[in-house]
Amino acid sequence: MFNKITFFIATLAFAGICFCHAFAMNGSDYKIGKLFMFEKVDDEQRPVFRITPRELDLGSVKPGETVFGEFHLKNVVPGMLDWSVSCPHDWESAGDHVITGVTSEAGDNLHVELSITENIGGLFTERAQTSNYRAVMKMESAGQEIICQKDVKSGLFRNSIRMTSTGGKRTVFINFRIHTLQDDPLISLNPQRLDFGMHLPGKIISKKIQLTNKGREILRWSVVLPKAISVSFLKELHNGRFFSFHNEGLLKEGQYFIPEHLKDSMELLGEWTESNGYPLSKGMASAIKFRFHGTGCSVFMKSHTENSGCSIYLDDILLKLPDMSSDSGEKKELVIAEGLRNGPHSITIVSREGGLEFEGVKIFGKEIIQGPRGWITVHPNSGKTLSETDYVDVQLNTSNIAPGSYGDQIVFKSNSGEEKASIFIDVLPGAMHKNMDVYLYSKDLDYVLTLNEHVEEAALKKNGYVKEGIAFRLFHPDTPGTASFYRWYNPVLKDHYYHYDRSGGGKSLDGYFFECSIGNIATSRMRGTRELYRWVNPSTGRHYYSTDSRAATGVRKGYRFDGIAGYVK
Repeated sequence: MFNKITFFIATLAFAGICFCHAFAMNGSDYKIGKLFMFEKVDDEQRPVFRITPRELDLGSVKPGETVFGEFHLKNVVPGMLDWSVSCPHDWESAGDHVITGVTSEAGDNLHVELSITENIGGLFTERAQTSNYRAVMKMESAGQEIICQKDVKSGLFRNSIRMTSTGGKRTVFINFRIHTLQDDPLISLNPQRLDFGMHLPGKIISKKIQLTNKGREILRWSVVLPKAISVSFLKELHNGRFFSFHNEGLLKEGQYFIPEHLKDSMELLGEWTESNGYPLSKGMASAIKFRFHGTGCSVFMKSHTENSGCSIYLDDILLKLPDMSSDSGEKKELVIAEGLRNGPHSITIVSREGGLEFEGVKIFGKEIIQGPRGWITVHPNSGKTLSETDYVDVQLNTSNIAPGSYGDQIVFKSNSGEEKASIFIDVLPGAMHKNMDVYLYSKDLDYVLTLNEHVEEAALKKNGYVKEGIAFRLFHPDTPGTASFYRWYNPVLKDHYYHYDRSGGGKSLDGYFFECSIGNIATSRMRGTRELYRWVNPSTGRHYYSTDSRAATGVRKGYRFDGIAGYVK
């Protein structure tokens, strides 16, 4: 019995020595080490609430503006964590008084939206002009939202927000600055770049420009229609074509969808919302991808927070560019690439923190023509503006205009200086007989079929393609029984591929860049149509299209029949 007790004590002593040694390296004695060990086990069973960032800077806000930010919430240990948040101290709550949520290691987001409006009851004296403002802060998470309001004056603000959770209480801060309106009149146009899209000749198309006065004194303005474009803008016109991301057909505020005419060129990943019809990145790792054909591009963007940043990829290669997205304020143009091979490319912009708004892109390498005199009408062409918003209607008349890409400029003269608005439009070939000529260009057994010969001819010839004439005729888009005939290009194989199925008709499109739709093709036999045959060379991967069933001979010997691509005239 004595031996057993002795052995037991010795065992405990040995365990104590080992246990103490394990913590002696940290400068702790046995008792402290023992307590620490048990406390650590208990901590691992409790949620731990982490919020990043702890201080959110929304930057400078002008009356009439809205800025955005975001907190990321997570439980740093396995398991779920309950949390809640209410309005900052001394802010009034409109409606619900609290947001509740549940988060885990995966995390959740708390979106913050701040708007500043000017109160009518501002205080004006002879010595000073001090305005009172209404600050409206909306916080939203997982479909829940609270709206907080407060009357403030211009200056710097730091607001503490108390968040409670099963993992402890946390205090975070939201900072912003309110800049007063200036006294002198200041003209502001939105948008400054008008993209009228693609249209057939003979149409009258209109778009509106919002004209506002950012100052307190009356703004007097008038419109000067273009006669001869300045040398600087003429150079800008020849430099590129602007494509707007604005969607006029949004059915619900807060939801952004890609405009119909950009669905083949544009792709959104992650969380997005809308800001006045433009895409606005909502969360971390939101990405926008745009495919284009040209020699380079620039992007027009605006940051709603000072901490928002992005990573930019050209043809899936990460670029090192100055981070203009980190400064909040007006829209800026960031040149992404110039002097590329004239061909298909893509850009991908990944927003790291959210809060990036994209107006559109400018594609370089597209020849732009100035529109004819008298094709632009503006109404009204003059006015006086104080605090209201004026809407200026801009109309383009495409009658008797040859196919091509056109650009022009409207000058707004005012007692605060000049402001310019740019105009872009693509005029497509007319459809007098419903059937449209498709031209064939070739280079080293690569074959380009194009409906827009006037638009693409210069670039094709510059890249060494030889015009072979009219290959066949396609149909106008409104022809029943037809579908868009799409074109892709693989720069490695140097091969163009065509199909009326947007996903490629079962063919793997790895390595292929989408270019455009060249017209409409009949998907089944119609009166007066003929087969368009497709061949493929198994050794090179290149394709060839012809209405001649005996085309795989001569230089194209070795091509095998690959099916009927559709029916053409």
